[in-house]
Amino acid sequence: MLKLQSICTAADKEERDLVGIAVWRKKMEAIGIPGAKAESDYLIRQAQEKAMAGDHFTAVKFLKEAIDTYPRNANAHLLLGNCQDCMDNIDEAIASYDKALWLDPDNAEAWFNKGMTLKKIGNLKEATMCIEKCIDLYCGR
Repeated sequence: MLKLQSICTAADKEERDLVGIAVWRKKMEAIGIPGAKAESDYLIRQAQEKAMAGDHFTAVKFLKEAIDTYPRNANAHLLLGNCQDCMDNIDEAIASYDKALWLDPDNAEAWFNKGMTLKKIGNLKEATMCIEKCIDLYCGR
């Protein structure tokens, strides 16, 4: 059994990933979500799995590919910010949160995460403003 598992090559894995993307794209197109957005969402799901396993470096690769595929996906930018923050790439994290907020100004999670990242670097005034904006959005103000 072990020998059979070791026969799988990187090309086999790449082919499985491509098949997964194709299947995901068909499912999304069936419910009216365009191909590029569907592919981007699939890549985000792959990134989430990697990030949950602690592999933020690979998650960032998936997220950058998702953004290249569909740049208007605010969730991709938000999650990229989260991964960059986990890797202590603070400037990149803040830039990603800003892009997510440019695409979706009512994204409370992006406001909160940006605020917490700003707090890490001691920018308490801007951090407070971001967290207050998050609270306003959650409370419907």
